[in-house]
Amino acid sequence: MSYIKGEKMITIEQAKRIIRDLNNEFDSHDFIENYITQFEREYVNMLVDKIESEQIFRTVNASIGRFLADNQCELGIAKNGREASQNVKGHETENQGWMKTL
Repeated sequence: MSYIKGEKMITIEQAKRIIRDLNNEFDSHDFIENYITQFEREYVNMLVDKIESEQIFRTVNASIGRFLADNQCELGIAKNGREASQNVKGHETENQGWMKTL
């Protein structure tokens, strides 16, 4: 796990592994769901780091979305509009759509 701005965050290598297994078009919820499946312990550690937050899951998931946006060139992805899909808590919420560029 790497650290970005003092917080625990996924690594580029982990992100590339997740993206490789996703469809050519996916959204942040798809990425997060697959990240949890493959790196559950790391995800839980990120949640624990934000235990003081009013919305722990939202805070961590937003950080993951920012990570994807900040590293999209290196990850071989590009933004592909906004869309609604089911988040990790089962609620339909808007999030970023992505498409693979490599």
